[in-house]
Amino acid sequence: MFKLSAALLLVALMTACTTSPTNRRQVVLYSEAEMARQGEGAYRQMQSELTVSSDPRETTYVQCVADHVIAALEPTQQAANRWEVTVFDSPQANAFALPGGKIGVYTGLFDVAYNQDQLAAVLAHEVGHVLAQHGNERASRSALRSAGIAAARVLGASSRTVQAIDYGSQLGLQLPFDRAQESEADAIGLMLMARAGFDPEQSIALWENMNADAGPRPPEFLATHPSPETRMNSLRNQMDQALAVRTRALSNGLVPDCIPGALN
Repeated sequence: MFKLSAALLLVALMTACTTSPTNRRQVVLYSEAEMARQGEGAYRQMQSELTVSSDPRETTYVQCVADHVIAALEPTQQAANRWEVTVFDSPQANAFALPGGKIGVYTGLFDVAYNQDQLAAVLAHEVGHVLAQHGNERASRSALRSAGIAAARVLGASSRTVQAIDYGSQLGLQLPFDRAQESEADAIGLMLMARAGFDPEQSIALWENMNADAGPRPPEFLATHPSPETRMNSLRNQMDQALAVRTRALSNGLVPDCIPGALN
């Protein structure tokens, strides 16, 4: 039975291998339709449980920036998702995007994203997660990790060995994998915001703001996200290309003009 399960798992892995928008090899076990259904379900639940902003200045501003970012996508990328944006009244300086194109922005983000370009850096990063199927990839990795632990139990491994396998998979697979996703979303988002006409250099300013606002952090090898310094250095290495992309966008008349208003 175990050999049969292992063979079926191997077949699933071989058929699920694909590449991300940056040509990184990845495994996705679930269909885009299934992930979109799960994403929408989670999104609707959040809309019902969390406080949605009633300030039209906030919602209009965020929607304006999001519209410019989404308009910069390839037509197939626009059509593949049902894009939707909600502003949640919460002090968290954060945002997210779920499979299917469901975007959430917390009002606390306005405390560190000072202008439309910095907000665009966040939204484009989150859209990058959707484009690269990171939600699917994480769910797939979780399923494979659970299957590996179950196999160890079937083979009679001790509880201590199972715990060691679990912890080792977190350090050796899950945490670096999450950091790879975050770096990939940074790269996708940087070019996307530039294609929309936003200033890509403001992505670095955003992380400077984030870094100044954050408290102590764990060592990077134990964190799910790259350190702010690592992210800023990577963005700087890609900046010449991003600025060239923005120059072309501006020459084509793509000049975003989203007014934040008196948000604070």
